[in-house]
Amino acid sequence: MNTCKQDLERITQIIQGALKIDVAIFDLQSRLIACTHDYLQQKGKTVHAPSIDEVVANGNIIVNKPGHMTACAGCRFLGNCPAKIEILRSISIGTTPLGVITFTSFTAEGHERITRETDIYVDALDIFSDLISELVSQKSQHNKLDETEQILNAAMELTRESILTIDPKGAVTRCNPQALKLFSFCDLYTRSVFHILPEPIVDKILDASLLKDIRVMINNSQAFISARPIFKDDHFNGAILSIQQNQSSANGSDPSLSLPDSSLSLDAILGKSPGINQLKRMITRLARSRSTILITGETGTGKGLLAKAIHHTGVRSKGPFVPVNCASIPETLFESELFGYEEGAFTGAKKGGKPGRFELAEGGTLFLDEIGEMPLHMQVKLLNVLQDYALQRVGGITVTPIDVRVIAATNQDLETLVKNNRFRADLFYRLNVIPMDLPPLADRKEDIEILAKAFLKESDQTAGKKIHRISPQVMAAFYTHDWPGNIRELQNIIEYSVNMEDSDTLTLESLPQRFLDRDTILSPEPSAPTIRSAARTAQMEAILSCLDRHGHDVQGKKQTARELGISLRTLYRKLKEDN
Repeated sequence: MNTCKQDLERITQIIQGALKIDVAIFDLQSRLIACTHDYLQQKGKTVHAPSIDEVVANGNIIVNKPGHMTACAGCRFLGNCPAKIEILRSISIGTTPLGVITFTSFTAEGHERITRETDIYVDALDIFSDLISELVSQKSQHNKLDETEQILNAAMELTRESILTIDPKGAVTRCNPQALKLFSFCDLYTRSVFHILPEPIVDKILDASLLKDIRVMINNSQAFISARPIFKDDHFNGAILSIQQNQSSANGSDPSLSLPDSSLSLDAILGKSPGINQLKRMITRLARSRSTILITGETGTGKGLLAKAIHHTGVRSKGPFVPVNCASIPETLFESELFGYEEGAFTGAKKGGKPGRFELAEGGTLFLDEIGEMPLHMQVKLLNVLQDYALQRVGGITVTPIDVRVIAATNQDLETLVKNNRFRADLFYRLNVIPMDLPPLADRKEDIEILAKAFLKESDQTAGKKIHRISPQVMAAFYTHDWPGNIRELQNIIEYSVNMEDSDTLTLESLPQRFLDRDTILSPEPSAPTIRSAARTAQMEAILSCLDRHGHDVQGKKQTARELGISLRTLYRKLKEDN
């Protein structure tokens, strides 16, 4: 079997990645031919010779208590074996034995899993033993058929997880049926791993990092990815990726308790004001369009959320949504970030090059946030890409056609920037094919209560509290505020108040002082009414309205206190203060 050592080394790594188990292969002289890294660290290069003989004689052996069995007599690990469970199977060609393959776990969790699914692991061991026998036989006959592929496919198809293998540049080389189903929105075999996973994770994978259960979002669903690098002659030769969905269920928690990603649907744009309803109608009409969209609006109005809603409502919803914040990219890196680069394009360029954000958004949407911050020299290149729908990587000579929809957003007045020669007029008109203006919160007061209740529910679940209502006084304060920070300011105030509130109702006492005093601070007139005074006035109006309905006697006051969620003593105190 030594002639197949390199193939067998690769097979052990693949089996470990697919079945989450350590593997070792020995010849008849108990010499280690191939094994996983952990097996070598734990048990070394040799195995107890009588155990090899016993496996060859019996075919299959299950060792439930390594170090404490009859066959362990004379072993250096007698009574103190690092393995928790082992399944061994002989490898032979016809009636001629060649060696032994073992599945081993060094953890209690692995022992429990193998004990629970013994039949599956025994069947897998039989398959691998037979395939290794064929591989050795064909090698000895100088037949170059690639049995490694058959073994790999067998291992990949046995697992319920999605398995991918990639080459050193990140191109997908093979995948199992589960992966094809998970990534049904694209043709995996024409993709780089950059197209289907977040860039920071891909960078770690291609740097030969070992990853375990890293949370990602795939096709709008939560998944967990593990990666194991594959080496050839001590050089990185690709990786095997395992993607598992419903990790919370596997850990014993109820998957029904997980919150949906509400930022992906049109319903996430909360509100009933005329401006919001008009935007929703526009998004529906644009579902099949590829025309560029320019979203304008003040800071905090939700431009990013609107861009996501446009993407996930249209025909491109199954493609990637790639956001780029133009204000956060250094000017010297702008071109390579957007358009990618070829190997050797500049000092420090990655081997094999790297796709840019446009390529990563292929078939989907590229969201250019804060487009007004884009440098002028980059505006020319962006304009060329938008006109031709084709790009050329930095340092490259090949023109690549792209299928990407561009959505841009800004809180600046681009027309003023054009007049001041800070933004190209031709790019402005190319982006502004379909303009969308998000109104500030101060102009959509009818949406405040809807937004406040949604943020209350979200913050309440995050903080683990049980706050179900917003008091009329707080709502009155919200209606009288001018909201310079727009929706983001409202969301932050709700989150702060939920953390400060002790009752089941959000009250004025839990609001941040800076919010209550803002109008006093900003107003040049000392007599200007504050939010606090306006809220108190609204509170007294609510109290008097209830008293008019229930009566001003003692019984009516009790009913009023119950309806407003305050104590009778508090009601009397407020009436006294008002008088």
